[in-house]
Amino acid sequence: MKTKTFTVLLFAFVLTFNINAQTIPFSTGRIVISSDGNEHDHDDWAATPFSLALLAAKGLQDCLTVYTFSDHIWGSNHDHENAQKEMQISALEGQKIFHFNHTNFIEAVADSTKAIQAIVKEIDRSKKEDPLTIIAAGPMQVVGSALAKADQAKLKFVRIISHHSWNDNHADKPNKWEQHSGWTWNEIKSSFESKGLICDRISNQNGGDDYDGMKAPIERFDWIKTSPIREQSAEVKKQLDWLYSRQLTCIKKGDFDPSDAGMIIYLLTGKQKTNPEDAKAIIENPVK
Repeated sequence: MKTKTFTVLLFAFVLTFNINAQTIPFSTGRIVISSDGNEHDHDDWAATPFSLALLAAKGLQDCLTVYTFSDHIWGSNHDHENAQKEMQISALEGQKIFHFNHTNFIEAVADSTKAIQAIVKEIDRSKKEDPLTIIAAGPMQVVGSALAKADQAKLKFVRIISHHSWNDNHADKPNKWEQHSGWTWNEIKSSFESKGLICDRISNQNGGDDYDGMKAPIERFDWIKTSPIREQSAEVKKQLDWLYSRQLTCIKKGDFDPSDAGMIIYLLTGKQKTNPEDAKAIIENPVK
């Protein structure tokens, strides 16, 4: 009997935390994205533009309060010599093209303290009526540092989303030529989940046995070039042309790889097993 009572109380405790934090699909509150792209995998060169396009289609520009990009804060340009510059293009041109006029875009590798503090500020202003969702699309160091510095009483109003083990673990698993350590996904869970933080680890957006993911053959993205919405205005055509041009920066064995943008599809729809057609449905049916 005591065991059953304890189980019920524990469930009620967790449920109380969960109803305070951001819901899926997105309904209210704010969004923070932290991505890398300045070192190692260059998928963020394609994923950042796609993430911005998806949020813009839903009219959520003002909900994205902070975007920290190039958050591999231990260095840039080793695996791809122009990686930091490519991320500046994807993030800062994307900001202008999709009208994220009030979003604070911060290059984390250039000023990690500023990036971390910006996320701390967003966590600290969170409340039941204005929760926060953090999309963790890079190593966990920047986000983990922000969670540690923030008001711990606010974590029950925060959800963090991740999808890939590389991002989850890279801080403590550097390449042979690197030396660094830092926050990992499991450390974030063990440190903050008991305080109400929702740690939402979704399916790998590179695909799986029974779903395609957002890393998919190039032809699956042809709709960006042919969609009827291109005829709506010169601006829409310009946006889609730019979006496609950024996909061309990350081709892997015949695939485009905007995989991290699958987390935005999940945020907007609740669907974890995504594909390029999910992105098409969102972008071709924008909020009026």
